[in-house]
Amino acid sequence: MKTFGLLDENWDVFVDEFGNIAMKEDNEQIAQDVASSVRVFKGEVPFDIYRGVEYDRPDENRQNLKLQMAQQVYYINDIGDVLIDFTELKDRTLKPIIYLTTENGEKITVGEQNVGTN
Repeated sequence: MKTFGLLDENWDVFVDEFGNIAMKEDNEQIAQDVASSVRVFKGEVPFDIYRGVEYDRPDENRQNLKLQMAQQVYYINDIGDVLIDFTELKDRTLKPIIYLTTENGEKITVGEQNVGTN
């Protein structure tokens, strides 16, 4: 499977040398899809009220955030196991590292993404 639109470090769509929207596949596709999924705020997906993470009080809900983020990870295909750790959680800024194991046993680290900032 491929993911439409390779994202650069600023989360902008990247184009290849031919001017086409670049694609990601394999473990890079899984990592990008997971990073995108955990960035969804609760209520952002209009037709699925269960999608998203409640980022409104991160300092009070650390364990709840880990659970909600893990739930978002499992929306992505081929995920076997997930472990989430925070390197920073202060001033409404959250920096998680997400450790994934795919269904075929490959290890992927999705790390330090700033999420939940207002």
